[in-house]
Amino acid sequence: MSLQWVDKCCSCCFNRAILDSDTPLQVKRKKLMIVVALIILLTSIGIIISAGISEGRFSVPSMFTSAVALFTLLRLLVFRHQATDSFIAQIIFPYCICIIIIDLEGLSRDTEAFWPCFVIIVDVLLVLECPTKMTFYVVGLCTIWLAVIAAERSFRFGMFDLSFLQTDQADRQEACDCEKLPCRVSYSRSTISMLTQLLVFIVDFICTRGFATAVLAEKNRILASIETANRIAVALSRFD
Repeated sequence: MSLQWVDKCCSCCFNRAILDSDTPLQVKRKKLMIVVALIILLTSIGIIISAGISEGRFSVPSMFTSAVALFTLLRLLVFRHQATDSFIAQIIFPYCICIIIIDLEGLSRDTEAFWPCFVIIVDVLLVLECPTKMTFYVVGLCTIWLAVIAAERSFRFGMFDLSFLQTDQADRQEACDCEKLPCRVSYSRSTISMLTQLLVFIVDFICTRGFATAVLAEKNRILASIETANRIAVALSRFD
C-alpha cells in the first residue's frame, strides 16, 4: 500500500512538472530531480523532528537541506521551469553547500563523514548528460573541501568549533578524549587520509564518466541508424 502511494505521488508530480515542449532528456532530468528532491526533503524533515524531540534543538544543516529540496520542487512543480543546463547548475550548487554543511557538523562531532555524497552528485550529472564543465566544477569543489578538512584536522584553526553547529561536548567526548575536541591529528596522517579519499573520488569519476560516455555514444549510434533507416525507407517508397 505504501509503495502504491509513493508511485501515485511521483506520477502526480511528473504530470505536473513535465511540459509538452520538454525534450526526452529534459523529461529524464525532471523525473530524477523530483524523486531525489522528495527523498531529501522527507529525510531532512525526519531528522529535524528527531533532533527536536531527542536533543531539544533543530539541526541547522537539515533545515538548510530541506529548504533547498523544497526550492527545487517549487521550481519544477509550481513555476514549471525547463530542466536546462543553466537550471541544473543553479540547483546543484546549493546541494553542494548542503553537503559541506552537513559534513562539517559530522566532523565537528568526530563521527560520520558526508563528503562522499559529492560522488552521487557527479554520477547524477553524468547520467543527466550535463556539460563536462559543470562536472569538473563539482570535482574541484570536492577536492578543495577535502584539502580544507585535512588542514583543519592538522592545524585546528577553529572551523569545527563554529557556533551554528551546536555540537554537544558530551557527544564529542564519546568519540575521543583530548583537551580540545575533535582531536588534532598529525599532518602526515591527515594528508594521507585526504589523498586516499581523493583517489577514491577521482577513480569513481573516471570510471563513471567512461561508462556514461560509452552509453551516450551507443545511444547516438542507434539514433543515427534509425534516422538513416527512415531516410532509406522514404527514398525506396518513391520508386513504388
